[in-house]
Amino acid sequence: MTRQVKSLADRQLFWKTLFEAKKLASQLASLATDHIDGVTYDDLPQYGRVHVVAESASSLGDNFMSDTFIVTAQLTASGNKTHTLSTFIKVLPTNALLRQAAYESHTHHREINMYHHFFGLLREMHADQPIPLDVPDVYYTHIEEMVVKDGTDGSGICTLLEDLKAQGYRMAEKALGADYRHCHMALTSLAHFHALTLNVVRKWTDPATGELSNMPPTNTFFLEEKTMYDIGMLEMIQDNYQNIVEFAAEVDRPDLVEWLNELKERLPEIITYDTKDNSGPLACILHGDFWNNNMLFKYEDDGQRGATDKDEANASSSIPIALKMIDFQISRIGHPISDILYFMYSSAAPETREKHMLVLLRYYFDTLTTDLRLLGISLDDYSWEDFAREYKRRSLTWMFMGIVVLSFVLNKKVLTKLDDLDAEERLKEPKPETDVEPEKGASGMTLELEETMKNMMKSQKLSDNPTLTHRLLKLIVEVKALNSC
Repeated sequence: MTRQVKSLADRQLFWKTLFEAKKLASQLASLATDHIDGVTYDDLPQYGRVHVVAESASSLGDNFMSDTFIVTAQLTASGNKTHTLSTFIKVLPTNALLRQAAYESHTHHREINMYHHFFGLLREMHADQPIPLDVPDVYYTHIEEMVVKDGTDGSGICTLLEDLKAQGYRMAEKALGADYRHCHMALTSLAHFHALTLNVVRKWTDPATGELSNMPPTNTFFLEEKTMYDIGMLEMIQDNYQNIVEFAAEVDRPDLVEWLNELKERLPEIITYDTKDNSGPLACILHGDFWNNNMLFKYEDDGQRGATDKDEANASSSIPIALKMIDFQISRIGHPISDILYFMYSSAAPETREKHMLVLLRYYFDTLTTDLRLLGISLDDYSWEDFAREYKRRSLTWMFMGIVVLSFVLNKKVLTKLDDLDAEERLKEPKPETDVEPEKGASGMTLELEETMKNMMKSQKLSDNPTLTHRLLKLIVEVKALNSC
């Protein structure tokens, strides 16, 4: 008898059965290019005849630490009754350089822990609360280690999520930056997320010691596994600093050159790393990589028709009505303003910040405190003025990181260089097997890979187009003015 696939548990069992029986994770790229009409399996009797089609879901520049696919499975039971399922899948990048970076920094390991262990706990703890958790359901995950001598290359690593595109969600336009409506929607979901995770951090905290001694063993990865933003942020900024100064000179702003040179020697005291202690009463779990490409929007005008690829270019002028957050590969404990400024500086249009920055920050704070009251948490010892001071204090850190992120994702020469480095890497002779662990750098990657990435960024100018130049210049001018008052 053919098994029915209706509930979330049914979908999870189906995708687990299919991917483990057919080892599909390592075959997705070839299925998407060499078998565009799909493949059929007749040896899964509990599901009838299963026809699987894979298509690429993004390109370099949309994702760096993953290749993504949409897989559709059509189940045909006896009597030719059909049922169609789909899933969004993340695997290690095919780009050799990015693949090594993703594996060595354990971004997929962390995200799998988030979906499997943390979000389940979050939903269980807040099942009776009206505060939404705007993240997709997870269907199946698999992790494996790269062991050269065993022939294991990490191709089986995968995360299968609900297919948000099939529900009308899509990415917003990223080049020009987000308008007020998109920022408002993003900060709404972020405030809900922070409120729920702040409550969890408080429950994990021993009131006598302030230590996170009540944290479940399945969530100790927050303490035991550091992200690149926990340990390598200062080095990342220092590596790019000369390019930032040269950019200011190229746009004929000697005042900015002078200011940046003054800041350079003070970088170690300026750059603020997130910790539970320095986050005070707002310590929570951060998204960690909250920028335009890591959120999907549903739009008001999509209810009457299906969204198309052309709609993505016009998304910023549409009215968003819902949002889902994705890509939790750098989640960590910290202060909410870090997520907010990372988003506003890397993803908001300069004109949106110029007109609405304080209004949006106040809206976020009011939404957060309203949610916290629903959870029985009072912030009597923390005011809007405290929050505004934290915004100013951390603005320099996230200005520099915003510059690095913008240049990495909107500079087409960086993407071309990544392709070139991938081609070079594939021409190299395989490295001899050794049991000696390679030395790791501040980012968690090997020193060799870290040096390659560092040299790549140093060799590129910050901007190769007027839109990026405009956004970078506006950001530096804005944060300079904020820190001059």
